[in-house]
Amino acid sequence: MDHRVFIFTVHKAASLGVYEVMRVVARKEGWALHSANLKRATLVEPTEPGDPTFCQQLVGKTGLVGPVRMPVTLNEVERDRIILHLRDPRDVLVSMYFSWSYSHPGVNDSYREELREKGVNAFVRNNSPLLKTKYEMYLRDYLPKKQTTLLRYEDFVLDRSRWLEKFLAATGITDGLNRYGRLAKKNTAEKVQQEDINAHIRKATPGDFREKLDPETIVALNSDWRHILDSFNYDLE
Repeated sequence: MDHRVFIFTVHKAASLGVYEVMRVVARKEGWALHSANLKRATLVEPTEPGDPTFCQQLVGKTGLVGPVRMPVTLNEVERDRIILHLRDPRDVLVSMYFSWSYSHPGVNDSYREELREKGVNAFVRNNSPLLKTKYEMYLRDYLPKKQTTLLRYEDFVLDRSRWLEKFLAATGITDGLNRYGRLAKKNTAEKVQQEDINAHIRKATPGDFREKLDPETIVALNSDWRHILDSFNYDLE
């Protein structure tokens, strides 16, 4: 590979699962992998949307990059490719609440208790603006690029073969399912039959926000996020 393939996403969109796919593909194809998830990290993730310094660490590098959970100011060359892997932001916000409140390592106990006391609706309202900033950047700066491929978390958990075929094609691998058929069947989320608030994969089913949020919170989200939800083809009903 003589170029880079950037994989961008957000937290709580199965980014660790995407990383496992990247790791297997990089090893099998003999490509370099630049990731913060490696045991010996080879990538420093950005700390704020639009970080202009992120790409400096990748000058002269080739291979798979990511998953990066924050949009940055890209300094890509023409032959570089971008994979944008996103989840319905309403489900992302709900998943963030349960993760920070119950299962995510490194979260202070007092903060967990504070989140639980205030509840999921307050958390979603408070954290929606920052997440919206990320999606707006992805929509404005990433999606229009001809080298960008949009992938959906919903396919990742419900139709892994479809997701994987598009992922492999975006990296330049043709007829990929014949070579990576076993990887297409490796879908931990399919095995989650019952919700467990203390598990890393609590509930993978799309549309969870409809069960967890008050109707007025959903109405407010749909109104505030309308142009983004429409652009990424997420149902407002």
